[in-house]
Amino acid sequence: MRRRTASVLVAVTSRRFGVALLVLAVLGAVALSGLQPSTAEAHLGHVVLRAERYLKLDVGPQSARFVVSLTLGADETVRVLVAADADEDGEVTPSEAEAYVLEWGRALSEELLFELDGEPFGLDFSEPWLDPLGPTVPAPSMAESLSGVVELVAMIPLDGGRHILRWRDRMDVSRFDRTDVVVSAQPGVTLHAVGPSEHPSDLDERFAYASHDVPEVVTAIVEVAGLSPIERALVFVAVGLTAMLVVAAWIALALRRRRGDAA
Repeated sequence: MRRRTASVLVAVTSRRFGVALLVLAVLGAVALSGLQPSTAEAHLGHVVLRAERYLKLDVGPQSARFVVSLTLGADETVRVLVAADADEDGEVTPSEAEAYVLEWGRALSEELLFELDGEPFGLDFSEPWLDPLGPTVPAPSMAESLSGVVELVAMIPLDGGRHILRWRDRMDVSRFDRTDVVVSAQPGVTLHAVGPSEHPSDLDERFAYASHDVPEVVTAIVEVAGLSPIERALVFVAVGLTAMLVVAAWIALALRRRRGDAA
């Protein structure tokens, strides 16, 4: 009887011990997955260690074009090409490059926080560009001189009138040796004030910063030729009222003529 009881206790204890080990293993896996980026979260921003960054806002009469561009050295270019080679065949195709850079663009919308006239505006990046394409391992003659460029573009639609465009830089700026910022205007657009502050008073259209002096916000105050939505609505109402008055006058004239003929 004692032997049977002991056997039962050993079996139960072993089973509980096995369950405990399984639980610990699952918890460990969850903890590790939380510490490391998942495949879906990993993108070019995690791969690039050193680069020069270029941010450009070009304001046109119908939209503003926001460009994010990275210039890479030889080592960084190879690292990015290897990461972009989805099928690991040693060659980066245009479709692989597009998919890889667009994945980075989805993360950028949460790292470059844009505002249009005081309201958050989610940037939707497109026009992915990665150069060069081809072999992930460069020829020995090109190894030292190799350089790469990665670029994305987001469009911000604009109506006529005055607009305030702002962005806050939440990217990992420790990876960038330098960030150059350029704000430009196309014909039909007037720049009133630009600069690395909430309320700029000057036209600081070109400036640069390093990782230790990142501005809290960059602001551009612009005037776009054309009518604002409210002005367009007023014009539409005015045209409608004018048309109604013309029709009413024509009807009154027609009735007057009929009465004259009847008399």
